[in-house]
Amino acid sequence: MGAAIAALLANVGLSVLLLDVAPQQLTPEEESSGLTLSDTAVRNRLAQAGFERACRAKPAAFVDQAAEQRITIGNVEDDLAKLADTDWIIEAIIEQLPPKQALMAQIETVRRPDSYVTSNSSGLPMAAIAEGRSLNFKQHFLGTHFFNPPRYLKLLEVIATAATNTEVTQTVAQFAETTLQKGIVYCRDTPNFIGNRLYSFNYSFVVGHALEHGYTITEVDAVTGPLLGRPKTATFRLLDLIGIDIVTHMTRNLVELIPDDPYNIILRDTKLNRLFDKLLERRWLGNKSGQGFYKKDPDTGDRLCLTLQSEALAYSSPVEPAFAAVEAVQAIGNLGQRLSLLLGDSGQQDRGAQLVRALLSFEFAYAASCAPDIAYSLKSIDDTMRWGFAYQTGPFELWDMLGVAETVKMIEAQDIPVAFWVHQMLGAGIDRFYQKEGDQVVACYDWNTKDYQPLKLA
Repeated sequence: MGAAIAALLANVGLSVLLLDVAPQQLTPEEESSGLTLSDTAVRNRLAQAGFERACRAKPAAFVDQAAEQRITIGNVEDDLAKLADTDWIIEAIIEQLPPKQALMAQIETVRRPDSYVTSNSSGLPMAAIAEGRSLNFKQHFLGTHFFNPPRYLKLLEVIATAATNTEVTQTVAQFAETTLQKGIVYCRDTPNFIGNRLYSFNYSFVVGHALEHGYTITEVDAVTGPLLGRPKTATFRLLDLIGIDIVTHMTRNLVELIPDDPYNIILRDTKLNRLFDKLLERRWLGNKSGQGFYKKDPDTGDRLCLTLQSEALAYSSPVEPAFAAVEAVQAIGNLGQRLSLLLGDSGQQDRGAQLVRALLSFEFAYAASCAPDIAYSLKSIDDTMRWGFAYQTGPFELWDMLGVAETVKMIEAQDIPVAFWVHQMLGAGIDRFYQKEGDQVVACYDWNTKDYQPLKLA
């Protein structure tokens, strides 16, 4: 990820220093070549490997070879002092707090007092990462969480701490928005911020629901992709793409960081965790290991998928889902109309429609439940899911399409509580999250003021 961010910056004309740790032992190839641990090629090997992966990336990380040439390779031990000439230092190392804190301590010894330092952590508290650093460091420190691949996904989550200077936050955000062409979402400094907080719960719910109710992988992916206005990767293909080890690590970190979240039980689901443990034990990590929830038949090249209900985790040829109600609405272009019809009376007995009803009920309810704790506005949540996960709409936008009051009834019929602030909104006669003038969205509901707040219009 560090190399991919470096490529993004080089693409807009910046000179970028890409550092990684220096290796502690030689590879067999290095030994046979007579190299030693003191040779520059060895010491820069890990940064060089990251750079080369970025050069080979598909879709391409670099816009052209000129951008590639703006990258300088080095290592933290030999080249840390070069950070004294750097305006913006971005940390993108392993997602563990002690190594991040240790690196920040090193950075503080060499950085200029006016340089900006940001972390690409996907969910660790920013205040904790900067713990123990000087006031000046903390004033110039914040979170900048890019989504992968950073060249193509618009979202940038910006997370300031209580100590971050407001002008520093504004400068970084403005540069990212105008020069890097990012969509900026300001997040509260809470575990996993907005995107990964919602994603961790959403995928955990749907996988747990599939295990509990006997849905197959192909059935889940058939209804959690384009049908809902989402990418074809849907649920299980996206897990394979991200990496089952990465997703599991992110989610299990979250469990311990939010013990008071009333929905925490979703992440602790026994069947869910047992399934992921088995995949991790076998190193079936998804695309990067050649198999996860899906794999290719080595003889025919056909795609196979896991049989979820089998303790043996056997692969088999996928069976095309047969959901009549889903098939009946697939051709409807308007997302709101499509889902309204699917969730209506005609889809009550259809297993595909039942899965969509359960999934959306949970996603809407959880987004509303945690929104005041993780975001400054409900629009931030919708922007996050559109820009970071390529959804056609965010949860509150889709909720509006389906009718807020009607959807509250659907959610509560699933025995899922709806946040009090939503009931307050409806009780005050406000029946939509967004206010429109014609086709133009001009304001969104604010749970603090209990009224619409105007949006900044482009």
